[in-house]
Amino acid sequence: MPIKKLQPAKTIPPLPRIKIRNPVVSKSTNQCLVFMSSLLNCWAANGDGSAQCISFEHDLKNCMETYKPEKEVRSSINYHAQRLYPKIRGRVHD
Repeated sequence: MPIKKLQPAKTIPPLPRIKIRNPVVSKSTNQCLVFMSSLLNCWAANGDGSAQCISFEHDLKNCMETYKPEKEVRSSINYHAQRLYPKIRGRVHD
């Protein structure tokens, strides 16, 4: 009876690294966009420089002067993936 050759176990090709592309958890939106869109709508309805749009102009100017964007909250998933990658991949010299 001939001896059957066993095929080696199929392994996943090694990955250069594990990385999530966009790890941002939350992004703040610019609150001044609401004032700008209302000003543009007012100008579209009443014409540029209309007296009815002055309050919208002041609101937009005040918002642009006082607005500070919040810092993005980034996930720590890439740090943990990099730290755990050798354990997932296994030893290099096996």
